[in-house]
Amino acid sequence: MKHQYFRRRWSVLIGFGTLCLICLMLWPLVSVNYNLSAYLPESSQTRQAMAVIDEEFGLSGAAQVMVEDVSFQEAVALKEQIAKVKGVKSVIFADDMIDPYQPLEQADPALLEQYYKEGAALFQVEFQQDDYSLETEAALDGIRAIVGEEASFSGSSVNAVAMREATVNELATISLFLMPIFIGILILSSSSWLEPLLYLIVIGVSVLINMGTNLALGDISFITQMTAALLQLAISMDYSLFLLHRFRECRGQGQEPAKAMHVALRESRSSLLASCLTTVAGFVALMFMQYGIGADMGMVLGKGIVISLFCVMFLLPPLALVCVRGLDRTAHRSFLPRFEKLGRGILKARWPILALALLVAIPAFLGQGANRFVYGETSLLVSEGTQIAQEQEKIAERFGAYNPLVVLVEKGDRGKENQLAKALTAREDVRQVQSLATSVGVGIPDEMLPAGVLEQFEGPDYARMVVMLDLPQESEETYASVEQIKGTLQSYYPDGYVVLGQPTSIAEIKALVESDYTIVNAVAIGIVALIILFTFRSLLLPVLLVFVIQLSIWINMCIPYFQGAAISFIGYMIVSAIQLGATIDYAILLTNRYLDFRKTQGKRAAAISAVAASAGTILTSAGILCAVGLTEGFVSSIPGVSDLGMLIGRGAALSGILVVALLPQLLVLFDKAIGKTTWHWRRKKQQSLEKGKA
Repeated sequence: MKHQYFRRRWSVLIGFGTLCLICLMLWPLVSVNYNLSAYLPESSQTRQAMAVIDEEFGLSGAAQVMVEDVSFQEAVALKEQIAKVKGVKSVIFADDMIDPYQPLEQADPALLEQYYKEGAALFQVEFQQDDYSLETEAALDGIRAIVGEEASFSGSSVNAVAMREATVNELATISLFLMPIFIGILILSSSSWLEPLLYLIVIGVSVLINMGTNLALGDISFITQMTAALLQLAISMDYSLFLLHRFRECRGQGQEPAKAMHVALRESRSSLLASCLTTVAGFVALMFMQYGIGADMGMVLGKGIVISLFCVMFLLPPLALVCVRGLDRTAHRSFLPRFEKLGRGILKARWPILALALLVAIPAFLGQGANRFVYGETSLLVSEGTQIAQEQEKIAERFGAYNPLVVLVEKGDRGKENQLAKALTAREDVRQVQSLATSVGVGIPDEMLPAGVLEQFEGPDYARMVVMLDLPQESEETYASVEQIKGTLQSYYPDGYVVLGQPTSIAEIKALVESDYTIVNAVAIGIVALIILFTFRSLLLPVLLVFVIQLSIWINMCIPYFQGAAISFIGYMIVSAIQLGATIDYAILLTNRYLDFRKTQGKRAAAISAVAASAGTILTSAGILCAVGLTEGFVSSIPGVSDLGMLIGRGAALSGILVVALLPQLLVLFDKAIGKTTWHWRRKKQQSLEKGKA
């Protein structure tokens, strides 16, 4: 970068400011996708079933509404009011199955108690639009206005609304909690009171550009929307720290500001590029997932890291030069301690640290592979203790679990449909089957049926049934039940049928992401190892560095196993790639310092010097990423986002600790082998010095 660029510093700043404002206006226009099933491949059975159902009946949203302490006649009146709400397609209640004017004692108790029990009425509501439509959200608000705040709601539409509200509200809340912690860490690592402001401006501009340019992607997932900005901020902040620290060092050597910045950029360019490449490698690995959520997050975060590096290289230099007097006037001593004592202490504890690492490695590896995983939307979205979870639990306690399967079969033979409905109803794990045959009977001519009823159950080519499973959405028992139901459908309709529901999509997501994990892990490790190989021109160093970070990943991921807690497999896979890509920088930095010092010092002295020189930067970067992750983990009410945050925060802390404590021991232990397997590494001292210092 030439000095002429610095002379145009105000033009550069105005250009970035304009781009920032444009992207700030574009960010709200980015469409957010809350439907995780949409990220399944086009060839998946779930996507194909969605296409058929959409063509035949439309992809309608659904919800259950329970109102307590009402008489049967009051419930019938409420049903009529709910049916008039704009956006409601149909409402099913017991009066559709039995005569509402006959005494309840004469009604079939098994049928009645599916909708009315102990003074509580349960309405099955279908909406005109899908679960994620704003019209469906407005309809739910209208229903709640009718039935009152004491009513309980559940279902996919309710989950979608809660998720959208949380995504909009919690990003600001998390940022509010995070900023004081973030600024505190930056102040500790800086030498001027103005430095943290420069860091925040540069990373803030890069985040705005990244989130605004997401408009070109069409839409992004709600998980990416909730996490990408803060993760980009945390992961790429060390680029600014590194460049400004180099700038300070060059000025300390007596160079004037423009010259010092030119030298700082020249000396740090290769390190910044290598750091960026290893981080992006983890996100590129996510793009190899068949399940599109990985490509979604990988694309946004990978783009964000590249934009962050661009802003550090082209925005920070002119900004720092404009503010150089302010940096000088607000200079203060470093608040970080000197880390020589830490380096000596770590080397003294060499054998206990190595023994502990070996002792932990095997159970950590086995534990992380034995975790209990969850895969479905509900487990990602609904947190215990929230209002939505409490309402769902109340409905389940009174009327059983809400787990519908939509079944389409060839229309034209209502007798066969009735036989199928009876066969399915006879199953212990099926609570109810809704179909034209079960609702109005078999022999009634079409012209005598209400148009709304006929449209609800018959399309141009298919007849529709809704099978209510009395099972949780996600369990081995549920998966087995769905396979058995498919077998029953096959026996009645060998030429084809369609099944769609949370259990079927969860089973498909489960099979897909489990096969994805091996690919993503191998690609991430392979790309990162290659980058380290070319960076250091060494065969052994990629193995040592990747092992240290992988050990931190194993420890991080085995903790839920020993806690007996279930974790999201999607989060597990994404965090594994992010932790490897984002924290391998710590290992590269310490190794780079070790190799530099090793040219003039013995291996133990070089390790101590490397820890002293790099521990501050490593712990600052790890602290920022840890703070972002843990803040999301503790503040977010969305379990999927909270789990992701906790895993990232804990993983950053573990990576930072292991790099500072374990990696120096491995570098010393394998020093001779590193020398033999590293090209162009020459020591400037004689071999006798090495032996004397060792």
